[in-house]
Amino acid sequence: MPSRNEMMSKPIRLGQILIHLLFIFFCLTVILPLILTVIVSFSSEKSVMQYGYSFFPAEWSLAAYKFVFSDNSIFISYGLTALVTVIGTVISVCLCSLAGYVISRSRVKYRNVIAMFLYIPTIVGAGLIPWYYNIKEVLNLANTIWVLILPSVVSSYNIFLIRNYYKGLPDAIVEAAEIDGAGPFYIFLRIMFPLALPITATVTLFVSLGYWNDWYLATWFIDAEHQNLYPLQYYLFQTYRRLNESSGVGGGVTPTETVYLATMFVTMGPIILVYPFVQKYFVKGLTLGGVKG
Repeated sequence: MPSRNEMMSKPIRLGQILIHLLFIFFCLTVILPLILTVIVSFSSEKSVMQYGYSFFPAEWSLAAYKFVFSDNSIFISYGLTALVTVIGTVISVCLCSLAGYVISRSRVKYRNVIAMFLYIPTIVGAGLIPWYYNIKEVLNLANTIWVLILPSVVSSYNIFLIRNYYKGLPDAIVEAAEIDGAGPFYIFLRIMFPLALPITATVTLFVSLGYWNDWYLATWFIDAEHQNLYPLQYYLFQTYRRLNESSGVGGGVTPTETVYLATMFVTMGPIILVYPFVQKYFVKGLTLGGVKG
C-alpha cells in the first residue's frame, strides 16, 4: 500500500506539469508571432498576397529590406533616435532619481508639498494648447533636437516609483553615513543610488522605450524643412504614407505588407538587445517600487 507521501506526490507533479505546459503555451504565443514577423519580412510580396502569412514562404526575397534601406535618411533617423534615447534617458533617470530620493527622506521640509505638486499633473492636465504654446513660443524648442528630449524628461510616475523604493531602504544606512561625516550628495551618489539599482534599471527601461518609440512630438514640432530631425518612428510613419500613396501605381509590385513587417523588426531590434541586460532587475524593481505608499 503506497505511503501518504507517495500519494501526495502525484498531484504535486501533475500540478507542476500543468504549470509548465501553461508557461510553454504562453511563451509560444509570444515567440511564434515574432518568428512569423521575421520570416514574412524576408518573403516576396507576391507570395504573401497569394498564400498569406506563412512560416514556410513560397518565395524568399530581400525586397522589403532593400526598400527600407534604399533611402539614406533612415540611417540619419536611426542615429538621431539613438542619440535622443541615450541623452533623454540619462537626464530623465538622473532627475527622477534625485526627486524621488529627496521626497523619500522624512527630514526634508515640505516634502509632502513637493510630492503633491508632482502628483497633481497625473490627474489634472493644463490642456494641449498651453502645452504646445509653452514648448514652441515660450521655450522656442520647435525644430531642434531638444524638443524630442525635454518634454518627456520628467515623469511623476517614475519619480513615485523611485521614491517608494527609497522609502523601503533602512534609514540607518543614511544615519551611519552622516555619523561618518558624509554629505547629502555623497550619500546619494555613493551609497543610496547603487542600492537602488533594480528600480533604476526598471525606470531606465521605461524611459528608453518611451524615447525610442516616440513619434508624437515630431508630428507637432518638426516641420518638413527639417527632415534630418525626424526620429525613426516618425520617419517610418512617413514611409508608410508614401507606400499607401504609391500602392498600385506603376508596373511593379510594391512590397507593402513585407515592408510593414520589415520596419517592425528593424525598429524593435535595439530594444530587444537592451532588454536582457535589465530584465533581471525589472520585476524586483517594479514590485518593490510599487509596494509602499
